[in-house]
Amino acid sequence: MASSYENILKEENEKGLSDRHTFKKLWEYIKKYKLILVIAFVSLFFSTIIDLNIPRIIKFGIDNVISSEKTYIKNKDNTFIESEKGDYKLTYTDNSYYFIKDNTKIKASENQVQKDQKTKIDKLSFFTIIVLLILILQLFTNYGQVYFSNLLGQKVVYDIRKKMFEQINKTKFEFFTKNPSGKITTRVVNDTQNLSDFFTDVMTSLIKDIAIIVGVIYFMFVYLNVKLSLYTMITFPIVLISMFLFKTLDRKAYNKVRTRISALNSYLAENISGSLVTKLFNQEQRKKDEFQSMNKKLHKARMQQLLIYAIFRPAMNLLYYLTISTILWVGSKEIKNDFISFGTLYAFIAYIDMFFKPLFDIAEKYDIMQNAFSSAGKIFKIMDEEKEDIGKGQIKTLKNGNIEFDNIKFSYSHDNNYVLKGVTFNIKDNERVSIVGETGSGKSTIIKLMNGLYKFNEGNIKIGNENLYEYDLNYLRKKIAVVPQDVYLFTGNIIENIRLFNENISIEQVKSAAKMVYAEEIIKKFPDAYETKILERGSTLSAGEKQLIALARAVIFNSKIIILDEATANIDVETEHLIQKALNDLSKTTTIVSIAHRLSTVKNSERIIVIHKGLAVEEGTHQDLLNKKGIYYDLYRLQFENI
Repeated sequence: MASSYENILKEENEKGLSDRHTFKKLWEYIKKYKLILVIAFVSLFFSTIIDLNIPRIIKFGIDNVISSEKTYIKNKDNTFIESEKGDYKLTYTDNSYYFIKDNTKIKASENQVQKDQKTKIDKLSFFTIIVLLILILQLFTNYGQVYFSNLLGQKVVYDIRKKMFEQINKTKFEFFTKNPSGKITTRVVNDTQNLSDFFTDVMTSLIKDIAIIVGVIYFMFVYLNVKLSLYTMITFPIVLISMFLFKTLDRKAYNKVRTRISALNSYLAENISGSLVTKLFNQEQRKKDEFQSMNKKLHKARMQQLLIYAIFRPAMNLLYYLTISTILWVGSKEIKNDFISFGTLYAFIAYIDMFFKPLFDIAEKYDIMQNAFSSAGKIFKIMDEEKEDIGKGQIKTLKNGNIEFDNIKFSYSHDNNYVLKGVTFNIKDNERVSIVGETGSGKSTIIKLMNGLYKFNEGNIKIGNENLYEYDLNYLRKKIAVVPQDVYLFTGNIIENIRLFNENISIEQVKSAAKMVYAEEIIKKFPDAYETKILERGSTLSAGEKQLIALARAVIFNSKIIILDEATANIDVETEHLIQKALNDLSKTTTIVSIAHRLSTVKNSERIIVIHKGLAVEEGTHQDLLNKKGIYYDLYRLQFENI
């Protein structure tokens, strides 16, 4: 278990591309949607400008409309009003209203007071309407920012997911042997979702947060009061240090949590898959203890991350309220000394709130951002995998089913540890040949090389009298049908699985192919016949039934060569009889190569090739090889000596 667990940890800690390289790759997808990006950032720009100016606008309203003592009377009369700019102050003392300017104090008439108050109410109403219109404009700019940034993100993620799936289908076969299906699925589904979360929750909001922080500092110093601005900035160095510490500690804690979760998921999936073995060998307690140990490690990692958040957020709140308290204390004195207005103090309180909220936002979304870049790095690492050279060859005609291996040497690890050490054999057109050998001798490797799934190190392979790599491999693979021991069937019905969802192939052609391989005898036993629903991987069908459907596939796609890889190893006698009948009929027009471990299934082959330790050491008919008393004889005796 420890070894498996270490492998999981190593895999999850595996780094993707650098952040710089990742962003460069990401930009290739983003720049395709420049118009959407421009609209999103224009909306962001105006949204930020409006946000930054709202405190100033409200400050103006407080100072010049709500709490103003200035008169707004503009008409002259025969007493004292000389200014048309409202320079007089209107005050209430000694049970009367007075206009005051400089050292002059003049009693106001009731009509003048009423007119002044009405003018103020009108001004306040107008100001309220202006603020409301600005807030409506803010609503639209915020909507534009959110909608278009999300639209951009969804389009980019859609393109990446599509491109990645295409890349996975085109990558070299060895990629799938080195990367478990669960890991690949995680890249296509989970990691692209992490990227989507970045565009949805982080990208434009992060830029806006930074712009707000810079803008608040600028507005406070330039438009409000330098002294109060300096008091506000007292806590700023502490905030920066706190943010840096949080970023460093949280990244370590986050990586540990992510690794523990992935390890737990992998262990759980493995345990569920092996539940039968666990029960048969009474391993429940051991598995329970192992799971509990891993669960505790995850719990500990989670608590460490929670502790960081539990300290950081209250600390930031403390700095926030400390800054507010300082400004209220200093600001009240400044108001008393008539150095600032109430509106200015309000604006400072509003800007302090605007200053700290982005800091909280950046801290809380930091996980999403680092998760997205980590995922993007791994996504682009897969997309940088080397593709198959499937289209270099030009030949798209297979003249016959001849197969020739000439001194083939091959190593999976690209070193001198050869699996095939100089294999040479010839298979004639329409010949039925079996390839046998003990486990690990290289039989299945031969199939993979025939299909061009791997490149051999030395020697040459000819199919239909032409060099393998002279063919367009897409075409060649259509002409070579492989029927594995565990046939893969897709969710759908029998018709769709025979024609592989190719609607250009008619149902009549499907039925004709099924008849040719005697599959119809089995299919018609089902209540829905050809319309019978097939669940994932064909779990509702027996091994033999799946083999017959696979043979029908080979017929309908007019395959010139059919390869059976241990295809009859685990099927019942009746179905095996049908398969053998089908193969006898197909061998009249098709080259058939059977990879077999059970020697009872190869007796009727025209020729048997024996692979031993990476070499073709014997060939001949069943009886010829028994008479030689070589490797084949030993294999046969081991299987049948006790029968």
